[in-house]
Amino acid sequence: MAAPLPAFVTRRRPDWDALKELLDRQRAGTLRLGELRTLDVLYRRAAADLAHAQTFYAGTDVHRFLNQLCGQAYAAIYQPPRERLASTLAFFRQDFPRTLRANGAFVAASAGLFLLGILLGAVVVLLEPRGAELLVPEHLRDFIARKEMWTDGILTVSPPNAVASGIATNNLTVTIVTFASGILLGLGTVFVLINNGVHLGSVAALCVHEGMGGKLFDFIAAHGPVELSIVVIAGGAGLMVGQALIDPGELPRGQALALRGREAVKLVLGCAPFLALIAVVEGFVSPGDFFSSWVKASLGLALGGFFWLYLLRAGRGGAGAGAAS
Repeated sequence: MAAPLPAFVTRRRPDWDALKELLDRQRAGTLRLGELRTLDVLYRRAAADLAHAQTFYAGTDVHRFLNQLCGQAYAAIYQPPRERLASTLAFFRQDFPRTLRANGAFVAASAGLFLLGILLGAVVVLLEPRGAELLVPEHLRDFIARKEMWTDGILTVSPPNAVASGIATNNLTVTIVTFASGILLGLGTVFVLINNGVHLGSVAALCVHEGMGGKLFDFIAAHGPVELSIVVIAGGAGLMVGQALIDPGELPRGQALALRGREAVKLVLGCAPFLALIAVVEGFVSPGDFFSSWVKASLGLALGGFFWLYLLRAGRGGAGAGAAS
C-alpha cells in the first residue's frame, strides 16, 4: 500500500529540491563537470518518483510537479537545445493549446465572471437608464445621445495602421493587467473581469436603449469574438495564479506559484500574436462602413470559430503527447 501523500512528499522532497537546484545552475551555466553524475542520479530517482506518483497520486500537484521536473531534467541531460524557431512552432502547435485545455476550468470560471459583469451592467441600465450616468463614461454618453458611434471618426484622425498599433498596445495592456492582478490572491483578476464586463454590458444596454444597438454590433462583430476570448483566457491565467497562492495543495506556496505561474504565462504569451492579428482587424475592418455588417459578422464568426477550433484540437495525440501528460 502506498504511503500517505504528505509522507511521500516529506521523504522525497530533499532530492527534488537538490535536482531543481542543479537544473537552475545548469541553465545559468555554473554547473561543474563533477556534478553531472549527481544530476543524472537525481533525475533517475525523480523519474521513479514520477512513476510512483502516476500510479498512486495521479492528478495531484505533486504528480504535475514531478512531471515538469523530470521533463526539464530530461531535456537538460539528453536533448540538444532546440532551435528558437522550432521551439516557437512547437509551443503554438502543442504547448499553448494543451496548457489551455489542461486549465479549462480556470478559463471557464473567468468566462463566468466576465459574463456576470456583462449581465449586471446590462440589467442595471435596461431597468433604470439613469444608471448609465454611473456606469458609462460621460464622453460615450455624449456620443450616444447624438446618435453617433465614438468610433465613426477614428480613421479620420489617424491612419488605420496607427489605429491598429494603438489598439494592439491597449489590448496588450488589458491582457497583462487582467493576468498580473491575479497576484492579489486572485481578487484583482476577479475585479478586472467583472468591472470590464459591467462596462461592456452597460454600454451595450445604453446603445440598445437609444436605438444604436445595430451600430455597436456593426463595430464589434469582426473583432469581438477573438478579443473577448483573449480577455477570458487572460482572466483564467490570473485565476490560476490566485489559486496557487490560496490553495497550494501539497507543495510549498512558492513552488506551487512557480508551477502554476509558468503555465499561466504560457496562456498569456500564446495569446500575444492573436492580439496583434485582431488589432489589425479592429483598426482596418471594424470602424466605418467600408465593409458591410454581414461581412464583419461573417469574419468575426470565422475568426472566433478557427481560434477555438485551434485551441480545442491542436496538439492532440502525436509524439509529444507523452511529454506533456
